[in-house]
Formats: sequence, structure tokens, C-alpha cells
Amino acid sequence: MMKRRTLLRGLGAGLFAPFMKEAFARAVTPSRLVLVLECNGIYPQAFLTTRARNALGAAAIGSRHLFSHVYPAKPLVLQGDALSSALCLGPLAASAGNSSLEQRSAVVLGLSSTIAGGGHSSGTGALSCAVHGAGATLDAVLAPRLKRNAPFDALRLGTSSARVSIVYETCSHGPRKPAGILVNPALAYDSTFGSLIGGAATGRDRGQLFDFARDDVKAALATFRGNSNERLKLERYLTSLESLRSREDVLRSMADQVRPLLPPPPAENPLLRDPSNPPDSLAWIEAQFQIATASLLGGLTHLVVLASGTSGFDVSYPSSIAGEARHNLQHGIDAGGNWNAIAAVTRRHVELVARLARTLEATPEVGASGSMLDHTAIVFMSDNGEQHHSTAREWPMLLVGGNALGLKTDGRTVVFPEEGKASNRQVSNLFNSLGHAFGDSSFDTFGQEGTARITPGPLSELYG
Repeated sequence: MMKRRTLLRGLGAGLFAPFMKEAFARAVTPSRLVLVLECNGIYPQAFLTTRARNALGAAAIGSRHLFSHVYPAKPLVLQGDALSSALCLGPLAASAGNSSLEQRSAVVLGLSSTIAGGGHSSGTGALSCAVHGAGATLDAVLAPRLKRNAPFDALRLGTSSARVSIVYETCSHGPRKPAGILVNPALAYDSTFGSLIGGAATGRDRGQLFDFARDDVKAALATFRGNSNERLKLERYLTSLESLRSREDVLRSMADQVRPLLPPPPAENPLLRDPSNPPDSLAWIEAQFQIATASLLGGLTHLVVLASGTSGFDVSYPSSIAGEARHNLQHGIDAGGNWNAIAAVTRRHVELVARLARTLEATPEVGASGSMLDHTAIVFMSDNGEQHHSTAREWPMLLVGGNALGLKTDGRTVVFPEEGKASNRQVSNLFNSLGHAFGDSSFDTFGQEGTARITPGPLSELYG
């Protein structure tokens, strides 16, 4: 992980040239989004602070869930809450060498999204607030706004129990248009940084390949006599090639400045080449966080999705945490130390979120006041709701950073009334809040709940 002193040394060597270029190229507030999803449930107890538990009453004590008689009658806002008192939020507290993130974060409980379906996984439902596969996910909708001059509009990284390198769950460009997630860290490293680490010759070779393919398609179009649908395919292919060629040029221009930020390559980085079978999902998601961190610092992207356990939630963990994969842990949640193992996994994800947040906090924003964390919203949530066989009636959330964007991540816990009540609020309202934070004051109708939509727009308890 890049240390602050290394970053500051790089200032004099042009390390922040991409940031300077961006700062002079635009007059808008810098903004970034990181969406982190843990597969198959985050239990409300994981984020329930001591103060919130006491405010909700005796029925909340010792419960993994917040049942109907526990939720408040109206939104409960606890400012200045000790977030690290929650079972899985200890990594937010100050420790040796680490600053506290408690006053840079917010916990949200009680949001519903029954349209997503719950169950083992909602697929794209978690980020689309729609039936799986029916709509674009938040990352795809916000990517054009956040891209600016970054070479990648979004990076989608994760882990999966599927023995493939790319999966097509969690994210979508639109109805039946899934967006791929790289779930092999070594492939993700090469795909993201290949043009930066190969040197000038490799960059030229890749550029020449794109040029050859582009010229070939142009020649084919000039003499094409087929039907309009086939011509449209060729035109779309040409557009894609031109986009890739443009990205290659941008990456080459950024190589010298970004290369010092990169994590060690697969040959030197055991996290990227975990030999265990099945691989340790926590080690691989840590590797993906490394890739994401370098990409954000280097300006390669302003939007990252980190989906832990996407496309099949039966991921495996190190023996020091659990002897069972995720599915068996959940089904045997009351047996032995299974519940403790599940909580330990969530806590480990919070630790990775906190590590990313502290790196951004230690990095000054160029072109605006404050740090990169001030201008970056990090959202940690599950892909299906509140438990293994989720009802999708409760989606615990942790927000970190983004206070310069108007987010009220000031150490508060917000608990909304339960699903079914008029004052309940939905995951789509949280996403509305993010859209407003990123400068779109009309971002009020994201989601496809239809008549089940309670009220449009952002959450005043968390934004504004």
C-alpha cells in the first residue's frame, strides 16, 4: 500500500501531473465513488452501535436482526455516535499510526429495497433497485458524469466462487446488458496497468494493433453492401475500437506519473497469485483493493465497484477465520463459532474500506481544498440485504468520506422506520443522495420500484 511519504515525495517528480491536468481542465468539484459489496448479507447487528442499541430498547439487545417492534416510529438520527462500538466497525477507530474515521463516516439502518428480491443474492438488483437484469446499476448511470478525463469510466473488480476470470452479476449497463467484473486479481492487474508497465515499445505495439483493426473496419465499411443491422454492428465495433485507442493514448501519457503508485506485480505479490484451491476470497479482495487504490490515486478512474463474492456467494475464507465456505457458515450460523466467523469476515471488509479511506485522507486533493477522501464517497453494503435468505426489507449501509460533496458523514447513525411504514425510506433514496452529491440536482427517480416507491429524492438525514 502506498505510504503518504512516498506520495509526497512524488509531488516533486510529477507524480500528481494527472491530477494537475484534471484540475486545470475543469471547473467542477472533484468527485469519486467507491461501491463495496459483501456477498450474502450484512446483519444489522454488525453496524449497530451501543448508543443506537440503547436508543432502540431492550428488544435490540443480542439480536442479529432489527425486528418490527425494534425500529423507531420516525427516523432516528444519532449525531456524534461512537461508530466503532458496533460489532464490525472497530477498524474505524483510531489505533497506532491510524487516524480515527468515526467522524468521517455514517451508519444507515432500516432502508428497504424489496424490488431487488433478496434471497441468496439480488444480482444486479442491489445496485439498480430493480428486478435482477431489468435496469442499469448505479455505477453505469453515474460513470459518464464521474469519468471526466480518466481513461477508465469505471473499474469493476471482485471475487467469486465461480472458476472463471470474469463474471456478469452485480453490475449492468441496462436491461439485459450485464457489465463484466474481473474476479481474478492477476488478470485485473494486467488489464488495468498493462499499458503502464510494458514500457513505450509495448504501448506502441498495442496502439498499432488498435490502428490496424480500426483501419480494417473502416475499409470494410467503405465497401459494405449488407443490411442495415450488420452495418450497425460494424459501426459499433469501430466506435469501440476508437474508444480503446483513445484510452491507450491517455494511459501512455500518464505512465511515468502513475507507475510509482502501482502495487507489486503478480510475480512479487502473493495476494495476486493465491495458489490455494479454492482461493482465499479475503486475500483476493484485498488484492483488488490494492488495484482500486492505485487506480484512484493515479487518476485512472473515478468510480470503482468492489464486489466480494459476486456470481456465486459460496466463497472460501482462511482457516484462521472459518473452516467452512460462506454458504455453510450461513446455514449453520448458530453452530459453534460460525456467527463469529461471519462477523469477522464483515469486519475484515470494513478494515479494507478503512485502509482505502485513510490512504485517500492522507492524499491532498488537487484543484480543491481538503483531501481526496473529502471528495470520495465510499459505500459498503451487501448484495442482498440483511441475512442469508434475505427479505430485502433491510439493507445496512456504511458510508465513509464525501463530506465536501455534501454528505453528512460526521459520525452519525441513522435508523429509519421499518419497511411498510410511510416514513420508511429505500436504497434508491440513498442512491438519489449520491446523485445529488455528484452534482445532478434532478437525480430523484433512480430505481424501478413503481408504485412501491415511497418518495423520490435524497435523504435529508444524510445529504444537504
